[in-house]
Amino acid sequence: MKAKIIVSYLVIFLLLSCNSSSVYSNFDLQPESKQWKQSDVKTFEFTIDDEAQLYDIVFKFSHVYDYQFASVPIDVTIENPAGEKEKITIDLKIKDASGKELGDCSGDICDLTLAIKNKAKLQKGKYSITIKNNFKGIYLPNVIGLGLDVDKTK
Repeated sequence: MKAKIIVSYLVIFLLLSCNSSSVYSNFDLQPESKQWKQSDVKTFEFTIDDEAQLYDIVFKFSHVYDYQFASVPIDVTIENPAGEKEKITIDLKIKDASGKELGDCSGDICDLTLAIKNKAKLQKGKYSITIKNNFKGIYLPNVIGLGLDVDKTK
């Protein structure tokens, strides 16, 4: 099972690395316990070289099929090259009103993507994006991995 997950993400990584519109792509697998601890704030850093371009910033969330929660509260902070911070609170929808998974599910793994920003104008320089779960417990269970993509808008 673990080997299948690693191979799947390796293939996805290789396919994404061939994408010329990709500026940044990172995906972190959670420990074997599949717990995203509230204290585990994920930080993603990338550099923008072309400020004339528009960008899409996408959060990636992979979880075990038939997730026990319909949504997950997420806090995102985007720090631009000037040191200014933008805080965004997201209610990440895992299931629709009827209980159907919203992610792309294969076997017992579901992958969900959520656009944090679409067609955003970003300044030239280094960005830092932190993502934290705001779940009411000490950890969010059944999380396989988390990631971030930054792509040039097509």
